Parts: sequence; C-alpha cells; structure tokens
Amino acid sequence: MTLLFVDSNAALRGVRTTCLRDNLPGYNVVDFPDPALAAAWVAKADSLDILVTEAIFPTQETGFALRDTVRARFPQVRVLFSTRYDLTGFEDQIADGLVLKDSPYLPEKLLERVRSLLSLPTEANEPPPVMVPGTVLGNYQVLERLYIEREAETYRALQITVQRPVALVLLKPECLKQPEVVAQFKERERVKASLMHPRIAPLYEAGEANGWLFYSRELPRGRSLLEIELTDEMLSERRLAEVLFGVAEAMQFATERGYHHRSITPRDIYIDADHQASIVNFFRPAIAKKRDPKADVKGFLEVMRPVAAEGKARGLLQSLADANHDWNGLLHALDDVRDDMRERSIVRKIEAESLPVGVNGTKPWWVWVMIVVVLVVVAGLGALMNGKNSPPAANASALPIEMVRIPAGTFVYQKNEKIKLPEFWISKHEVTIGQYADFLKALKKSAAGAFDHPLQPQTKTSHEPVKWGQYYAAAKAGTTFNGESITLNTPVSQVDWWDAYAFAKWSGQRLPTEQEWEKAARGEQGLLYPWGNKPNSQAANLGDDYDPSPKGKGGQIDGYNLWAPITRVTLDVSPYGVCDMAGNVSEWTAGESPSGEWASHPDFIDIKVPVVRGGHFGLKSNDQLLTDRRFPKSADEATLARGFRTATSAAPAKSHP
Repeated sequence: MTLLFVDSNAALRGVRTTCLRDNLPGYNVVDFPDPALAAAWVAKADSLDILVTEAIFPTQETGFALRDTVRARFPQVRVLFSTRYDLTGFEDQIADGLVLKDSPYLPEKLLERVRSLLSLPTEANEPPPVMVPGTVLGNYQVLERLYIEREAETYRALQITVQRPVALVLLKPECLKQPEVVAQFKERERVKASLMHPRIAPLYEAGEANGWLFYSRELPRGRSLLEIELTDEMLSERRLAEVLFGVAEAMQFATERGYHHRSITPRDIYIDADHQASIVNFFRPAIAKKRDPKADVKGFLEVMRPVAAEGKARGLLQSLADANHDWNGLLHALDDVRDDMRERSIVRKIEAESLPVGVNGTKPWWVWVMIVVVLVVVAGLGALMNGKNSPPAANASALPIEMVRIPAGTFVYQKNEKIKLPEFWISKHEVTIGQYADFLKALKKSAAGAFDHPLQPQTKTSHEPVKWGQYYAAAKAGTTFNGESITLNTPVSQVDWWDAYAFAKWSGQRLPTEQEWEKAARGEQGLLYPWGNKPNSQAANLGDDYDPSPKGKGGQIDGYNLWAPITRVTLDVSPYGVCDMAGNVSEWTAGESPSGEWASHPDFIDIKVPVVRGGHFGLKSNDQLLTDRRFPKSADEATLARGFRTATSAAPAKSHP
C-alpha cells in the first residue's frame, strides 16, 4: 500500500511525513514539496492508494489538478486535501475528498484524518480484518475494511472484471456454522435486491466463494456524512435542504412499501459534489416490532445537526423537528422549502441581471437600496407579474418547430473577430411548452435515459421542469401561470442544460454552438441588435418595463412582464428571420464547438460550464445583449427566464429560407 504526501511547508513536511510512516504500518509513504515533482513520480509509479495534498499551493497550482492526474492512472485512489484557504465555492472540485484545515495542523491531526479516510481501526482492541488488503474473493479484490457489525464486516473492494469500486459485505467466519444466522443473511440479501430507487445503493451480486458468504453493493457517490463531519465543513440552508430532501425521498419510498430498517447513522448518508444525497441500502426483513417513523425522522434530523451551519440551516432543522413529521410529511415539507428557495433565487437572479452598473463596474448605492426594498416586498414567485395582458385563446394549438437556414460564410463574432462557419439550420423560435410536452410524452415510451447526455448526473431522473403539471395545465387552457398569460406557444423555461440537450437529441437535432447562435442573431455584419444598430425599447421583450412587485405595472412597453408567446408580432427578428434572440428568454448553448466543449468558468478554477446567450424579460435593454456570455454555476441550473432553441448541421426535412 502506498501513500503520496505533497506539502510545500518545508519546515513541517519532514515531521508530518515521519508521523505517517511511524503510525501507518504496511504503508509506503512518499513525499514531495510540489505537485510537479509528485506528478512526475506518479507517471512511473506501480501503484498508489492514498493521496494527501494541499488544495491550493503558493504557486497557485492546485491539488485538484494533481488529483485528476493521479486518478488517470489510479482511479481508486482516496484523497485528503489540506488547505490554508477558504474553499467555499470549490465543493465540486473537492468531490469525494476529505479536507483538513491547515492553520497549521499538528501531525496528530493529519494522522487522524488519514485514519478516517482509510477507516483504519483507531482502538487497540479492535480485531484485525478477516480479509487483508489484496485478498481476492471470487470476482472481487479487497482494498480495505470500512467498518464492523455484529455478524458481518464491510470492505471497500474492486470488482475485477469491470474495475468498479464496490462495498463488499462478508459474513463473519464464526457465523458460517450457525444455520439461523446464515439464513438471515441470505434473506437480507433478497430484501436488498428487491429494493430499487436511484437514491438507495443497489445490491449488485450475492455470492459464495471458497466457503465465504458475501454480497456486493454500490458505493454511493461522494463522501459519507461521517467523512464530512471530520472536515469541519458546514452545509448552508440551501445545501442542507437538498440533502434532507434526498434522504427523505429515499426513506419515504422504502418505508411506504413496508421495508424495515435500522436507525440511520452518519456513515449511511452520502453527499456528492452537487449536494445530492443517497443512502446505503440498510433495509432488512420486517420484524414484529414496528418502528416509529416520527421518532426515526427526529433521529435523522439530529444526525444532520453537526454539519448544519449556524443560523438559517440550524433553524430549518429545528422547525422540521418541531413539526413532528413522519417520512411522508418530511418529504412534502422539504418539497415546499425547496420550491420557496428556488423561487427566491430566480427573483434575485433576474434582478441581479437587470441592475444598472456604475462606471467602475460596481452597482450604484441607490441600486442596493432598491434591492432591499424589492426583496422585502417580494413574497413569492407569484409577485413577478401584474397579469394585465389579455389571455390568449384557450384552444391555441402548439406550433411545430420551424427551422431557418443560415448560409455558410464569414461573420463578425464578439468584438471584431472574423469567423467562418459552414451552413447550418437553427429554430426560428425558442422551444415552446407544447413542443416540450410532446418530448415528455415520448420519453414515457422510450428506454430510460435514451436521450440523456453521457455525463448527466445519475441523481437526475426526470426532465420535467419544476411544477410542470400546473404549468402545462395553464398553458393548455390558455390561462395564467404566476400571473402571466401563457399558451402552448409560450417558450418553455425552468429547464436545465441536461433537459435542453435531451430534447434536442430527441428531435434529431442539437443545441447551437455559441458561434452559431451569435451569427443567427447578428447576421454577417455583427449588428448590435437583431433589428439593426439602433436601440428600440419596444422591439423586444426585455426588462425596461419589468416589475417584480405584487402590485406592479410591468409590461407597459412591450406588453409582457414575463415571457411572451412566439405567435405575437415582434421586431426582435434577426437578418435571417430568427426571432427573440435579444429578449423573451435567454438560451442554453452547446458550448464553443459542435462537439459540445464547454467554457471555463471565469470565477472558479478548473470548472467548465455551458454558456447562456441572449437577453430575457427581466434584463434591461443594452448594446451587449447579443455578445454577453453568461456563466451559470453548473449545467443543473434552471431559472424562470431561461429556455433554449435547437440547431442542426444537415438540412431538416422541411426548412424555411
């Protein structure tokens, strides 16, 4: 077993390395002062099991990049980051690693974190593992013991044929001679195998080899709650709500179907880089004594308390505990909490994109005063509009997608860059609610994941936007949603990038690249606006008349406070006849090239995201609507003011020049 230790602190590196070597018997500890030397060693190494590295070095190199280099050769390596910096915003890069705050830390603290990473025994009287690291059992190679139970031991192992990390649960040798215990173990296997839910680690295989009884199950993505507790990392209210919801969803699913379980513990809950939670499959055959769901919920909320940040996060836990929910009640309460947070976030995002900017790039003082006033007034997403527009006809049918040909040739891109593109086609309008509804109906008849992007998170199991049922019903009836008139021909919104990608693939097309989008919007000459180079506040559905207040009078200039149907008459038309590029809703793009290469996020190291283009109903008119590149936090982000359109490199069956 080999541990690589990378630490730029010359004064303390030797002491820390010695501590690791003296207290980790069986481990070869190799140390380096910087990531370049470490990477050179990794390129020639025969094996590596643990990487301990600074997250950000004084040279501004990162341990995240070193981790990626290491895992290219040794995918199963476990990682501990030390840091003297605040890593808020770097959760995605930390991923499944542990974090040790360097202030500076004592060697004993380092050893404690490494032991927790390895789940090594910390008590002298803890028995040695039944299976030593390296043991091969059937199709599995044992890597390390994770924990001990009364009748079984659980190991981290590698499924050899597919090189997949798994949890291997082994019945203790002394139990093999007890028929009742063996029968219970096998019955537990059957119960676990019958439970299928995306947030519950599935059982892969139950087997017997060389006289041993075992089963393997999924190792959930991310870090266990127990590991997170050891990093001193705290979850904000929003992140905590996501984790609570994930666990509640899994528990409600299982308990509603009669599955029994033991009490939930910190080692049972896993949280990935997107703050999506999943749980270990700790369900078992039912017993005569029933569990108390309300007591179980309170116990779960108490388990989460050590990682809840002071303030709103702790307050959320307390309010949920006081409500005395069972699992079903907790799930519905958290669904409401998440909806409320999502709506508040949408309002703030729209307002932030709509605010004027001072000469030095900062917002004027009076703008911040207005923000405070607006946030006090806005009580929910229903306050985003005044509902003054007359509702369109209820029987308006959904229009099909209409494609526009963009000829090959050179055009002005961004400032003054000349770029040549081949011929392509792009949808004349943004994808509508009616068109998206057809996509969702088709998904019900298709194989699961048939149109998903290969990198779509496993925790994303649906392409339905938030509150789709209410949203779609209002569109079919031609009434209002959130106070604004909508029909089947209103642009679909609150879709994330994965949704847009799947729709485009289903339709036999793709998302437009940034270059294609901009050419379709600005023409060959690089116009400031789709209609020309002169501003016109009445030409597009923009935010010059947007009013978020409950009794506001939004929509006085362009007729719409929120989205507008594609069937209306508009001047927001490009030289090629493509509509709503300046306003209505902003749009996801494929990336910088047809292959889907995302752009580097300007605010976060090593993060790539798809870029959003175009203005929207809450964004004030300006001369950069068609050239601004906006960067979401991730591809999972969905807002009320964002939709998409499609493109294709080959001529569609029916094109419209």
